[in-house]
Amino acid sequence: MLSFACIVGALACLQVVTSVRPPNGLLPLKQPPFTFSDGQAASLAPAASPIAYFFDQLLDHSNPSLGTFRQRFWFYDGYYQEGGPVVLFNAYASLYTGYLKNGTISGAIASATGGATIVLEHRYWGASVPFADYSTANMRYFTLENSVQDYAYFAKNVQLPFTNGTKALPPPETAWILTGGSYPGLLAAYAKQTFPDLFYVSYGSSAPVEVTICSYGYFLPVAAGAPANCSADMKRVITHWDSVMTLGTKQQKHDLLSIFGLQNVTHIADASSALQLAPWSWQSLGPAVGAHQEFFDFCDTLEVKDGVAAGAKGYGLDYALKQWGSWQIQTNAEVCGNPYAGDECWGTYDSNAFFYHDVDTSNTYRPWITQLGMWQDGDPTGPSIVSRFVNVAYWERQCPLYFPPENGVAVPKAAPANQVNARFDGWYINEDHMLFVNGQFDPWRSGSVSSQLPWAPRRRSTAKQPILLVETGVHCLITSTAQANPHTRVVFDQVVAQMVQWMKDWNVARVVPSS
Repeated sequence: MLSFACIVGALACLQVVTSVRPPNGLLPLKQPPFTFSDGQAASLAPAASPIAYFFDQLLDHSNPSLGTFRQRFWFYDGYYQEGGPVVLFNAYASLYTGYLKNGTISGAIASATGGATIVLEHRYWGASVPFADYSTANMRYFTLENSVQDYAYFAKNVQLPFTNGTKALPPPETAWILTGGSYPGLLAAYAKQTFPDLFYVSYGSSAPVEVTICSYGYFLPVAAGAPANCSADMKRVITHWDSVMTLGTKQQKHDLLSIFGLQNVTHIADASSALQLAPWSWQSLGPAVGAHQEFFDFCDTLEVKDGVAAGAKGYGLDYALKQWGSWQIQTNAEVCGNPYAGDECWGTYDSNAFFYHDVDTSNTYRPWITQLGMWQDGDPTGPSIVSRFVNVAYWERQCPLYFPPENGVAVPKAAPANQVNARFDGWYINEDHMLFVNGQFDPWRSGSVSSQLPWAPRRRSTAKQPILLVETGVHCLITSTAQANPHTRVVFDQVVAQMVQWMKDWNVARVVPSS
């Protein structure tokens, strides 16, 4: 029986219809949503607005006889000079055509090195969906291995639509630079590791290359990077929550649920997962980290009383409990259309629930089915900002409800994390011309080569494999110049300078000695 595994990515935003449960975590690892504005499109001389092209990609690289599907891509040659590289950015879920231009890292690399840029849409998203829906049987070819192999088959076979005529620039004769942030950053590294002699460079920002089934480490940088008073009070609230939900009477549990407007939710684990919305919002912080972003507004709710901010220890459990409850009730209304929504919004135990059976390709959260785990859970080792009722079993129970067995295809009981790490080397991934950038407070840092987990290796940056850490950085910062703060600007410039140097090395290595 063929199988694939569920992944739960972080909740980057909430755009949910009333009476439809938000997909707690079943949304992609966040990337900045850069698309061309009218002004940017007008500046694209000599081309106008980016044109979408299509490439015949193999449906299954292990069985080419199954045929192909149409994979969408965009191309820009405004920076290209003869002998320059091809800079490829892998995109999903949105039209990331802004990455063709030098306002973003891939465009800046191309501009500095005389390269052409490509945005390649990931299989099973947008216009690159091979089938009419996301049924279990149709998802069988959405595997990590196929996604990695897509890079090589595309690079070796695509005819690039230059303004002066179509031509091929296949690697390794041409230097290809693979770029990406978050999951596409992981893919860029995996493709470079798989095809070290085909692709010259990979660049990954916030790339969680080590796959873990239980990813409670996701919330450790959130707790560390949050204002000290907010972090302290979040831990107090969750410790109290877990204690009452474990040892409290039925009435005590009901009273606590009511504070958060969750008294109509049947299962404690579902109510506990609803409380993840606040810490999940950390991943959506922009590069200019500061006030008036969702997470910090939440912290202000907890830590500002009568216009006075609490000290580092916070205002304590009673006030934080009351304030978090008020915030959650308001959020319930915004997300669910009902401040006291129950299982119709937060429930995950009803196998007949609409969201489990909505296989329409407009559900962009649904394709997050690959050979990963990465369940964002409560910390079992110490004080946590997420309840321990949210655990691996909670998430794994949902996978077969989203994807029941069909035509010999089924979801396994557990993601094969060990096999993935053995295949792609995880934290130990190591190839020449492989560059990583991570944020100090990026929630995906624990899975990156800059992991702070005590059992992770302490990787050192080298000339052949630079590893850069952005001070105070959060998720996927080194992707755009437009939103860079002083810390990200410095590292952004380092990345571009490194690419320029590597292209100089490339050109020197290809100079034929005179006889």
